[in-house]
Amino acid sequence: MKGMNTMTNSKEMISASISIYDQDNHICDSAMQTLWEKNLKEGADGFFIGGSVGECFLLTTEERIHMFELASQYVNRTRVYAHVGAIGTDIAIDMARAARSCGITHIASTPPFYFAFSTKEIAHYYYDLAQAADAPILYYDIPSSTHENLDTEDPEIREMLKSGVIGAVKHTNLQSYRMKRIKAINPDIKIMGGFESRMIPMLNYNCDGFIGSTFNFMLPQYQKIIEMYGSPSKTNLYRAISDSTDILQVLLECGLPASIKYILSRQGIEAGTVRRPLLPLSGTAKNRIDTVLTQKLIYH
Repeated sequence: MKGMNTMTNSKEMISASISIYDQDNHICDSAMQTLWEKNLKEGADGFFIGGSVGECFLLTTEERIHMFELASQYVNRTRVYAHVGAIGTDIAIDMARAARSCGITHIASTPPFYFAFSTKEIAHYYYDLAQAADAPILYYDIPSSTHENLDTEDPEIREMLKSGVIGAVKHTNLQSYRMKRIKAINPDIKIMGGFESRMIPMLNYNCDGFIGSTFNFMLPQYQKIIEMYGSPSKTNLYRAISDSTDILQVLLECGLPASIKYILSRQGIEAGTVRRPLLPLSGTAKNRIDTVLTQKLIYH
């Protein structure tokens, strides 16, 4: 497949896609395709469609399915992950079936949230989703947003992980050691790091790859970090990690989706702005981003 990493210490590097809107606030197909071509040219191993930075819960179900259909043209060239997370099982199933029907084989989902579901209810959400999709699911573990924790000590969660319905975990979780516990329960589960700032701890635990939103504009910098991780000298590695984390910190403070869209616009892709209640960047925020990129974006 084009875009697949070929370095000796290769890790699967998946770009978490933003959602680009036109002037009428509809998905802009041409801009999305331009972004994906850029990702592939820079060496991305695939796309994660409709995740957090993609403003998933600000899109209608129809828009999310449209994004899957649009991205499906790449399934013969690279890996495409369709995030179908929803509070209701039936809604997630409808999106998963739509993604599968257009050729996408990698289905991902956050756990259902808001109603303080029991771990048994969460496990059965994934059982139902995997059965409907006829494929194992990537569990999108992001407790800072869902307030649902993938507790490897819970018997319902352990049974779910053993069962085969979970094929991968997107570990957007500060508890890096948990990936070792997941692997101990089921070594066949692929672990994908979800925090770019936690790349070194995740590499230390021998993760299978990363899914990152900042890969949209600084994938070469992260590829260099992985390359340097396998080299004897760590001086340049630590600098690259520090610089990348400094960039990410500014973006998080300014608003991650809006910041990435602004940076992509600087790079020639008209990425527009975000949907309310997310707010567009202020002039001050843009100046902060310009400054940190000038100082810290070394490899591009």
